[in-house]
Amino acid sequence: MRKFVVLGVSLLAVAGSVISAQIEIDDDFMRNVEDSNKSLANHIAVKDTKGVSVDTKELSEMFAQVEAFYATKGDAQDALDITKKSRQLIVEIDKSVASKDFDSANVKASDLSRACKSCHNFYKKS
Repeated sequence: MRKFVVLGVSLLAVAGSVISAQIEIDDDFMRNVEDSNKSLANHIAVKDTKGVSVDTKELSEMFAQVEAFYATKGDAQDALDITKKSRQLIVEIDKSVASKDFDSANVKASDLSRACKSCHNFYKKS
């Protein structure tokens, strides 16, 4: 009997861990992505390399969460493609800023904003 109790408790602990590890993409999270994206554009405009670095790191982490969310959700290939494209744009923005090519970084940041909007066309709930 004791083995079954230990097994049951273990299964509940694992189930709780899986549930808590699930990714939540809600309106607050997406507002944070939007705020970070706006901050990135502002930092690029004033050629603030440290600010860009902070924003791209934060956005990269957020887009990793978005990608994981849609990967587990299933049937969301468009979102996965857009998220991967967004993460690549973030890498390119970092490279442009590192080489002091703020014009290119600005173009890529605009592309990133458009990618976000295109994903909303598919998945944003009214």
